[in-house]
This record gives sequence, C-alpha cells and structure tokens, in this order.
Amino acid sequence: MHKKWKIFVFALICPMLVICSTAEKQTEAEERSELIQPAKWWEKLPRPIYATLEKVETSQEWFEVYKLTEDTYAIYEPYQFEEAISYLVIGKERAIVIDTGTGIGDLKKTVSELTQLPVSVVNTHTHWDHIGDNHQFEEIACFNNPDCIKKLRTDIDNESLQRHITGDSIWKSLPKDFDSTTWTLPSVSPTSLLEDGDLIDLGERILEVIYTPGHSPGSICLLDKKYRILFTGDTFFPGPLYAYPADVNIDQYIASIEKLNSRVDEYDYLCSGHNDPWVKSEVIPRVADAFQEIMAGKGNFKEDEGIRRYYFEGFDILIRADMTKK
Repeated sequence: MHKKWKIFVFALICPMLVICSTAEKQTEAEERSELIQPAKWWEKLPRPIYATLEKVETSQEWFEVYKLTEDTYAIYEPYQFEEAISYLVIGKERAIVIDTGTGIGDLKKTVSELTQLPVSVVNTHTHWDHIGDNHQFEEIACFNNPDCIKKLRTDIDNESLQRHITGDSIWKSLPKDFDSTTWTLPSVSPTSLLEDGDLIDLGERILEVIYTPGHSPGSICLLDKKYRILFTGDTFFPGPLYAYPADVNIDQYIASIEKLNSRVDEYDYLCSGHNDPWVKSEVIPRVADAFQEIMAGKGNFKEDEGIRRYYFEGFDILIRADMTKK
C-alpha cells in the first residue's frame, strides 16, 4: 500500500562542509572529452521540441519557460552546457519545483511569477546542476539515502564551479546580477525524506515517488498519473545518458530502466532533467534494449580515454569500457 505524503518541515542539523564527494572531485578534475562535451555544442540549439511548446515570458532572461499542461511548466537553462530543466508542478493547494537547476538564475523569482501557492522543492537526485537554487526555498525533499543527505549538507565552493561557466561550457552572457567570483552552492538540510511509493499530494494532483538508483545513489522519478507524465531527472534524458562517473552503479541503473519499462503503460510523456522537456514514453523500452545490447558486448561506439559513447536513436549512452564486455 502506498504511503500518502505531504511536504513537511523537520530539523536535520549537520555542520556545513566545504568538500566534494569522490565522484564530484573526479568530474571537476577531468578534462572533458569531446564525446562528453562537444565543442560548440550550442550550434544544435534551439532544439526542435521548443517550437511546438507554448513559451511563457518572465522577468528572468536566463530561463526559458514553457507551459506543458495547464499546471506544469518547464524552466529551461539553454545557455549553459548542462541545459538543465526544472519543473513547476501545481496542484490546488500547493506546488513543487522538481530540481532547482544550476543556481545561475533566480529560480524562486521565476516561480513566483507563475504561481502564488506555497512552493517546496523535490530533488530527483543531488548532482550540482539539480540543486543550485535549493537554498532559496524553505522546504526541500530528497530520497532517504545517506549520500543524498550528505551532498545536500555540503557546500560546493566557487573554485569547483568555475569550469561550468568558462570556456565552451557557456555561450551567452551571465545574468547582470550574478557574481561569478562569489558563486557557491550553499549547503542545506532536507526537511523531508522520501521513500519508494510515497505519494506527494498537492491537492487534486498526486505524484508517486519511484526509486530509480543507478545514475546516482538515491535517484528518483516522479509519476503524475493525472497527466500521465513521468519526471525522470537524469535517469533518462534525450542526450548522452551518464553511466560512466564514479557514483554510477551500472547494475542498479539497468534495473531502474527495467522498472520504468515495466510501468510504461502508466505514462505517455517524459519530463527529463536536460535538453528536451517533452519526450514520448516509447523511448523507454528502447533504452532498456540499448543497455542490454551494450552489456552483451554489442553496439556502435566511439571511445576516448576509456569512456565510450554508444549511439542510438533519440539518446546515447556514455559508459566506461571496463563496465562492458566488448
């Protein structure tokens, strides 16, 4: 039986730390391969999907906002390499922001222009580009996982963040009120912890928590049965799926994709954490097949410094060579 869950606040106190996890240190230190971050990646923009969506003007030029359904908005950051997407999901009584992007733009101000309801945050996972504006909100939920909690309670310092706003990582001017020299991601403590099967009740709109570890510890997806939408975080997005970093558990990742595949009849669209906010659900069975193909030693790929990029229609998979049989 599912547990009914509403966002609430409780104290979780921990000293502020100025460290990065092993996986983050690896990512920050690496010289990104062209397989991971192609030069002039922005030349493929705008992505075709955005021409089909209703654009909503706000005061924040850093974001592009698109209305997906009557009460669902994609808040997109097209000017930084991650192309992070946050989602505002509105019920009758309250709203949630699913992930808070890079922290470069003023997400809370943007959200306040879209709804006057109380707003809380739900993090699909705790990589830096999904928690950037967490500190702007009072109520923050993540999965009940020690790694997730630790990362939220850990400052990310300015030095670590600089690579994300220099060189080819960014292609347009930063916001005028953004100070790149003092930019940090302050630590926060989650006020609510989620479990697999929890129901987030927004008032006549309920989202189910689906535990999908693998891309990172504690990763979740959120299923909106009313609108038949699956919010996938980074478990899936239409681009190169990151299955290579140190915090990836490839067996869990594959099992999570299979889990989503087993429920594909419950949703029609995916709202992913990057690139495109509106993807047909038919891609999930193909992702499941792609992982099986790779693990069987098949598939077409290019390799650089032990990282392989396997190519498929509508998505790619980045994975370490030592994870595969080929």
